Amino acid sequence: MSIVTRFAPSPTGSLHLGGVRTAIFNFLFARKNSGKLILRIEDTDQERSTVDSLDEIISSLKWLGVSWDEGPYFQSKRLDTYKKYAETLLDKSLAYKCFMTNEEIKQLKEEASKENKIYRYPKTWRNRSDHPDNADFVIRFKTPESKEIKFSDSLRGQISIDSSNIDDFIILKSDGFPTYNFASAVDDAEMGITNVIRGEDHLSNTPKQVLIFNAINKKIPTYTHVSMILGKDKAKLSKRHGAESIKNFKESGYIAIGIINYLARLGWSHGDQEIFSLNEMINLFSLDNLSKSPAIFDTEKLDWVNASHIKRSDNNNLKKLLELELYKEINVDLAIELTKAKSKNLNLLKASLGFCENEYVDISEELKSEARENDGVDLIKQFSRDLDSMDEFTEKAIRELFATFLEKNNIKMKNIASPLRIALTGSKVSPGIYEVIRILGKNLTLKRLRAFVS
Repeated sequence: MSIVTRFAPSPTGSLHLGGVRTAIFNFLFARKNSGKLILRIEDTDQERSTVDSLDEIISSLKWLGVSWDEGPYFQSKRLDTYKKYAETLLDKSLAYKCFMTNEEIKQLKEEASKENKIYRYPKTWRNRSDHPDNADFVIRFKTPESKEIKFSDSLRGQISIDSSNIDDFIILKSDGFPTYNFASAVDDAEMGITNVIRGEDHLSNTPKQVLIFNAINKKIPTYTHVSMILGKDKAKLSKRHGAESIKNFKESGYIAIGIINYLARLGWSHGDQEIFSLNEMINLFSLDNLSKSPAIFDTEKLDWVNASHIKRSDNNNLKKLLELELYKEINVDLAIELTKAKSKNLNLLKASLGFCENEYVDISEELKSEARENDGVDLIKQFSRDLDSMDEFTEKAIRELFATFLEKNNIKMKNIASPLRIALTGSKVSPGIYEVIRILGKNLTLKRLRAFVS
């Protein structure tokens, strides 16, 4: 049997971490099994669905590299399909028209609230045939009475629930749009979905969807309801925990593989391994290695994973991601190689290379004054002469130059490194001074030092 999974976001907001992890799990499972991933847009909530949200979802998935094989399919363009299935259920007496008005339902809910009871639809129209003419109606599913609803969850085993816990739920609204559970089940059936991998917050929806599958005589997929993502305080993930959109993470300098790796490890594991390439995740992914325990979102861990991938990244790829034009005398490959190991995101990496963009750097009067303290200018002049006389410009030679210079002047490293850093980068924060000099090269280093002391 060929594996078919789906990712089915609603375009009612940005793509957040929980949804992205669901997409990643479906993507990895499909690729591991040479199967198919379908992208389905569940846009039946017309009031809240927006084009901007849809565009952001699509662009976020593309940026992450979570590719799909079919779609996107839009539920709003499949209304005839849902109507056909609803009418079939009506013909089989597995569903019925309900003419109860919103005012009547509101009154029943208020009465239930006064009595501290949970509102349940009283099945008013379940067996009635005295339908009024030209009146709005919804179509409700006729939930079987006293029946055990069973389905299999690969993570949680066999699950059963008594049908008495489920109302005669609406499947088609008066405006012709389907409800979530009806559209989801019909689409999963029509699209041949074999595996539904989604968050455990959907577990309560599954019995209703199973009823729909049985009613339309379609095979029930295998369900996998993955654990929730919580904040460090064990509360549901929210913006205060860092639950931003993927767009925000991208703008904050995270790279796609860093996000994918970190989110995949929230609920999935392969031994003690933490850092994976995309191919490794595809080859090693298994539903058997998912955890039922809630996953804890940790920004520091995300930063570490992202930094690890930046360190492992190809320099040419990083150059494209940085969109940074460096001064012509700078060895770009060397500049990235020497700075990426200490950068936890692209924004910091780009900032650390700011001193490489132009021939000279702007230095504030305050920093100039600081660099001139304690004979800073004289030390820079001496250092320039020693550097200029170097025959070999290698890392080893630069380190030896510093060692000799410190001993000759009987000073500590900070006495020369600090004024050099300011003169060469225009900042007190930069890569190590050895790295700065190697990145700039001998000629550009001397140019900047001479410009500073002149």
